[in-house]
Amino acid sequence: MWKFSGEVSYTCDTCGDTKEVPIDDFSIECFGGSERQMGAENLYEILYEFDCIECGSSISLHFEASEYPLELLNFVLNKTTGAQTSGEPEMEYLREIYSAEDLFYLHESVAELISALKQSPYLLDEVTPRQFEEIVAEVFRSKKGFKVDLTKRTRDGGKDIIAIHTDEIGIKNKYFIECKRYAESNKVSVEVVRSLYGVMNTADGPNKAIIVTTSTFTEDARKFVAQEARSSWDLALVDRAQLLDWLFGYRES
Repeated sequence: MWKFSGEVSYTCDTCGDTKEVPIDDFSIECFGGSERQMGAENLYEILYEFDCIECGSSISLHFEASEYPLELLNFVLNKTTGAQTSGEPEMEYLREIYSAEDLFYLHESVAELISALKQSPYLLDEVTPRQFEEIVAEVFRSKKGFKVDLTKRTRDGGKDIIAIHTDEIGIKNKYFIECKRYAESNKVSVEVVRSLYGVMNTADGPNKAIIVTTSTFTEDARKFVAQEARSSWDLALVDRAQLLDWLFGYRES
């Protein structure tokens, strides 16, 4: 969810009087739009008309804004007459309106939740670790050839998710997937990476291990994969940016 916010300062062309008007005082109307390559575009008129309190001249603080793609401000056109302005409408994202808990309550399935997170990615920071595992498991489950098992909440040695992929000629590969729902400032350490890598050498271990995080990885963690792992094919590090790519590309199967 979002709204237009900010302030516009104006200087009357006739008398030079200067004041500020908050965007909350403007009338805002969606007057059209169209379908474009990345989805719908909405066009808004943001208008505040009045007479200068000093000289009585007519002033129209007038902006047109494009929302494209949805929930992103594409451009703002200033069509003001009767005054010079500084400042323009901005988008304010209303995090306080919906929490991740609200979304889980409002949506009947993880698939619906992922669709909501695609519109409000910041809510990834509010999901619980278990909910995050369910989201990642659903992404893999939606891919052709994957059978996914979300493990119980135990000290399972880096097996939050076990995914078995069978290719078109019947060859199976096993993935161990560990999910780290961390704050963006809390990077996944090399110790976490090293621990998961050790699991690969256990009996009935996986062909590949993956760590998926809402944060990113320390330099030492990335160096471990590049320099100490037996092969870069063994271990994949999926940070927030790649995770969002997964979510944006998700299609319910």
